[in-house]
Order: sequence, then C-alpha cells, then structure tokens
Amino acid sequence: MSYFNIIKLDATPSTNDYLKHKHKKGQASDGDLVWAKDQTSGRGQRENKWESDSENSLTFSIYKDFKGIRVPSPFLISAVISLGIIEAQEALEIPNLAIKWPNDILSGDQKIGGILIENFFYSGKLKTAVIGIGLNISQEAFDYAPFAASLKQVSRKHFTVNQVLEVLLPFLENALYTSDFNESKRLLDRYQSKLWKRNKTTSFLEAGEIIAATPLGVTLEGKLILELKENQIVEKDTQQIRMCYETKQV
Repeated sequence: MSYFNIIKLDATPSTNDYLKHKHKKGQASDGDLVWAKDQTSGRGQRENKWESDSENSLTFSIYKDFKGIRVPSPFLISAVISLGIIEAQEALEIPNLAIKWPNDILSGDQKIGGILIENFFYSGKLKTAVIGIGLNISQEAFDYAPFAASLKQVSRKHFTVNQVLEVLLPFLENALYTSDFNESKRLLDRYQSKLWKRNKTTSFLEAGEIIAATPLGVTLEGKLILELKENQIVEKDTQQIRMCYETKQV
C-alpha cells in the first residue's frame, strides 16, 4: 500500500503553491502528492525559476505531516529526500551522482534535478512540510540553465516520466516514512558521502566576489563547512555563499 495519494493535474503555476493553498484551507492530508504535467511557474532555491519542458520533465510536490515526529533539524528532511532521489537514480543506472549543496541533484557536473522544501511551524516546532521535486527526464535544450542536463543526456537512455516516477516513489516513501530522524549523525554522514566537490577546492560566490574554498561537510542546521586559506574553518548558510561552476553562478 502506498503512503501517497497522487493528485494529477494537467497544469498549475506551482505544485508547491497548490499544496500550500490546500494547507491554508485545512484540506491537505499527509501523503498528498500533486503531480503536474505542466508547471508554469516552478520555483527553485532563492526564488530561481525551475526550467521544465512539460512533456519531458517530472515536477511534483509532497505534503508531509510531521506532528508527533521529532525532527532535530529541518535540514534532515532535505538530506533524506536528496538521498532518496540519488538512490532512485542509481536504480536507473544514472552515472556519477552527487548532491550539490544544499539540494541539487547532479550527474557529473550537470544538474538533473532540484528540491524546494517549505516548512510550517507551530509554537516553534516543525509540523508540516511541502516538498517540491523536479527532474529533467528527456529534455534536450535548456535556455536559462546552462549547466542543466536530462537523464537521457547523461545516460544515453530513454526514460518516460511515468517510468521515473514509478521508480522514485518507493525510495521517497522510505525516506519520509522509515527514516529515523534522531539518527542525525548517520543521516548527515550519508548526505556528506554524496556531497559534490567534498574535500576539493572549488569556487564560491560570496558578497558578489568569487572565492576559493574547500567543502568539508555540513552541519545539522545545513550550513556548509568550508576550509579557507591558511586552514581557516568557517560555516556558511545559503544566504551567505553559493557554489559556482568556474565563475558562473549555479
């Protein structure tokens, strides 16, 4: 039996916004999964637009109720979802998979998917989350995302949207419904094992300038642990720093 109640739409501006609207009206239920054939105004991290081809991309959002579940840090939700997507792509034999901090899914140095999680708190405690996921399935051209690629491009195999969703859902169910969020160290270790450019000096954008730093890992709060010049260790969040490909912002 699936934990998910799939709601399929022909088109919607944003599957995350669709579920948030249901949440505000008290009509959202744990496991609601809204899958849109065409997401016309999808968003990414920092309000970046998610570029998707309606026939060749998979875009959906999940409503998860965390009442009665202790989650030490909301970042752990992002971690388990990222890992679930990675495991599903491994099952599809997608090569060279990695997580670009905080929650982009890469094959090699190309972005094949992204995650946008919006959390809801009550009295300071996490109660629910809307988890948006986008995957490029067989799209051939990306006008606004020069470092994006599709599963077809990186694997040279043809996948249908339905096929990828069918493979993906059991891994997401496992991530959301069987993960022990109190085992935060184990979850972070698994996330860090897939962290793109870990222990390799790479470029970052900070305050409008390009700097060189080495990602070492992540904190429980989701901050990136970096080694700067002269062995200086710092922690940065997504509002302070951004990973780059060469001198281009990603």
